[in-house]
Amino acid sequence: MSVWRRKGLELFYDFRHTFTGKEDTIYTLMVQLRSRVEDAPLKKDTEELDKIYGNVEWCFNQRKRCFDLCNAAAVGFYEHLVEEGNTRFAIPYRVPGCCGVRQRSIKSWYWKFEC
Repeated sequence: MSVWRRKGLELFYDFRHTFTGKEDTIYTLMVQLRSRVEDAPLKKDTEELDKIYGNVEWCFNQRKRCFDLCNAAAVGFYEHLVEEGNTRFAIPYRVPGCCGVRQRSIKSWYWKFEC
C-alpha cells in the first residue's frame, strides 16, 4: 500500500469503506478532502480541518519524491479553495507559505473576491 493511501486511511478512518479500490488515486483523495473541508467549518470542527490541511500539506511537500502527490495537492485541493466562501477566507491562515507561486496565485484570487 502506498504511503499516501495509508496516511489517508489512518487519518480519515471512515474512508476505509469508500476508498479501497485500485482505481482510487491521490486525486480521488483530494476531491474527498475538498468536500470535507467545505463542511468542517460549518461544524466548527477545527481538529478535522487540521487533519485535512496537514495531510494536503504533507502531499504537497513530497514533490521531490513524487511529483504526482504535489500536483494533486495543488490542482486537486489548493486551487479549488477559492470556489467556496468559507474555504476562500481560510486561505491566508491555512495555505502554507511553502506553496510559493501557487499560493500567490490563490491569494490573488482571494483578494479579487474581497473587493
